[in-house]
Amino acid sequence: MQHSDITSAFSAVLLNLVPVFTAPSAQSFVAMAWGWVLCLGRPTMPRIVRCAGARATKHVTSYNRLLSQGAWDLDDLWRLLLVRVVLPLLAPCGDLLLAADDTTTHRFGRAVAFAGWFRDAVRSGTGKDVKHWSHCWVLLCLHVRVPLWPEHVISLPVLAALYRKEKDCTPEHPFRTRQGLLLDMLGKVRRWVPDRVLRLVADGAYPSEELCRGLQGEVPFVSRIRRDAALYRLPVQPRRRRRGRPRLKGERLPSLEHIARRARFRHATILRSGEARPVLLHSFVTLWWSVAKGRPIRVVIVRDPLGKEHDDFFFSTDPEARPEDIATDYASRWPLEVTIRESKQSLGFQRVQGWCPKTVERHAPMALLLLTAVKAAYLTTVRKPDSDAPPPFHAMLLSLRLADWDARINALSLPRREMRQFRGAVAILLASAA
Repeated sequence: MQHSDITSAFSAVLLNLVPVFTAPSAQSFVAMAWGWVLCLGRPTMPRIVRCAGARATKHVTSYNRLLSQGAWDLDDLWRLLLVRVVLPLLAPCGDLLLAADDTTTHRFGRAVAFAGWFRDAVRSGTGKDVKHWSHCWVLLCLHVRVPLWPEHVISLPVLAALYRKEKDCTPEHPFRTRQGLLLDMLGKVRRWVPDRVLRLVADGAYPSEELCRGLQGEVPFVSRIRRDAALYRLPVQPRRRRRGRPRLKGERLPSLEHIARRARFRHATILRSGEARPVLLHSFVTLWWSVAKGRPIRVVIVRDPLGKEHDDFFFSTDPEARPEDIATDYASRWPLEVTIRESKQSLGFQRVQGWCPKTVERHAPMALLLLTAVKAAYLTTVRKPDSDAPPPFHAMLLSLRLADWDARINALSLPRREMRQFRGAVAILLASAA
């Protein structure tokens, strides 16, 4: 991969997004995007402008106003990123696997809009809940497999929504649960790409009656099921019609752990973490009345053949789905967690500085949007893989930063040997910062 290739690819990605803005705002957006990905510290606007270099031709307040007062729609930016960049380059055909989760981003200051006390999942543990002053974001990521690494899943953020507590809601922005925000984002994706089949995977905090009712069986949903879930057999209607309302559910089943002790497993292979792993599977169709009501679901019990791991319990709202596909889909959810960590460590997702309402809603999602842009630029320019697994995001970001620095250095300004040493020093500096 030539250094100029990734810079050109990243510029092309940004060029696909500028129709959202007016001409002056488009120039500010491109400069801010370049400054953000080149910034080695906290992405405050003064640092971003300094890192943009000659690309930033305006005062720093102009870039602040782009976020706090600009007349552009963040949803339009996400739509162009998905429709013009991600899908044509990385997922031109086939079903789209979407993964959802929520995360908190630590903030300082009581005047920060929409901030509140939320559970810190990183520092909390069994019997210990740690809360911190933060924002809560619900993320929707597209999971793709590229030809260079067909067995590995790459997670690309395509939408983000800010969760507001009831005290922060208004008639224009009524209160929405995390499941409600997820439904809103899924509705947007379905409007943007109506000709593609969507599949959804999320962790065990998201199965709810609200979500399953909103999906209406049109988007298959895979998640973890509670071990103490109240499951029922499918109703069996009597041969002769009786008086009264027909039965909606059959008799209640024992607990999942009790079923697993008596189940007859079969050997299968699923794809997890880029490897084909042997497992034991047992599945059955049932009713989870408190979540899916009368819509049948397929429950899958996954057991480790070596007995080193505890049994896992998953379900899908598509009762016709193959048990292997359900287990593989849930295993492919993990790259979303990696993406959240990457956005916080490399692009300052949780270290943005804005505090007014509109800036809060735009500033942090910009880090997720640029993460997708950098990944798309890298994946479309790399020709020969260096390993059996895709590189981590900080390595992709380092490639872009090195390419930009290469373009800034005049090859004739120093003798060849000294220039090679100078480039090596710059590479070490950028690698240590990344």
